[in-house]
Amino acid sequence: MVDARVAPKGSLEHLSQQEIAKLLDSGQGGLYPLFRKCALAVLNSGSEIDDSRTIFEKYRDFDLRIVRQAWGIKLEIKNAPAAAFVDGVMIRGLKDHLFAVLRDVVYISNEIMESGRYDLNSTGDITNAVFHILRNARVLELQVRPNLVVCWGGHSIRRFEYDYTKKVGYELGLRSLDVCTGCGPGAMKGPMKGATIGHSKQRITDGRYLGITEPGIIAAEPPNPIVSQSVPGLPRRFFICSAFCSIPPIRTCLSRLCSRVRPTAPTISSRFTASSGRHWEAPRRRATR
Repeated sequence: MVDARVAPKGSLEHLSQQEIAKLLDSGQGGLYPLFRKCALAVLNSGSEIDDSRTIFEKYRDFDLRIVRQAWGIKLEIKNAPAAAFVDGVMIRGLKDHLFAVLRDVVYISNEIMESGRYDLNSTGDITNAVFHILRNARVLELQVRPNLVVCWGGHSIRRFEYDYTKKVGYELGLRSLDVCTGCGPGAMKGPMKGATIGHSKQRITDGRYLGITEPGIIAAEPPNPIVSQSVPGLPRRFFICSAFCSIPPIRTCLSRLCSRVRPTAPTISSRFTASSGRHWEAPRRRATR
């Protein structure tokens, strides 16, 4: 296990005294238990253990504190999984995901759950809340033609099903399309892995691999290594992803790809789905030569 101090880069460099106090409050209404659970899950990415109770028991001494300095904040981490570090330095991708957790936990608590601005029993307000969460996470790209495909499936699938999801992702990547999944392994990792090969063949260097997950299952399904941008703090992930597809300028655009890559067994269609929208020509992206 490793002790370390890490600072954010480009996201949430400052927190108010009230936000810090709430993050470190382990009592009722405090955010520390949620923050600790999500942070440990992110740092344990790549582990073969998918039982959250086993993970939390193994790292029961894991702890983190927020250190406030004149030039910003740092996280002081104790007894973290050693696999999250290389030569004593936290892996950059895991560091980004860790501060994405901090960003979402703070924003959703302050601006969504406690602000009184949203009726979370109303579908219209839920969609509006999702829009603001994604905008805060800098997921929405302006002046970019929509090219994001949402692929949905679980982490516990068979090998031939996983190979199928990679083929679908590969076809998407060849058509300059980006991929959004539930962030974890299995059918969430396959489309992203396939898309990286398709993007590489098209010499696309700015492909996006967006992962959306929720605190309740992040320990069993932590971000896979391909996820380049994550929104890990959302509640009710499945509905969030459905609402996500309805928010301009994000749209889904599968365009008959499943007819090109046929499953090898009928069970695949119920285990892995790609949200399809109206047929449109894939956007042309600038390739790096």
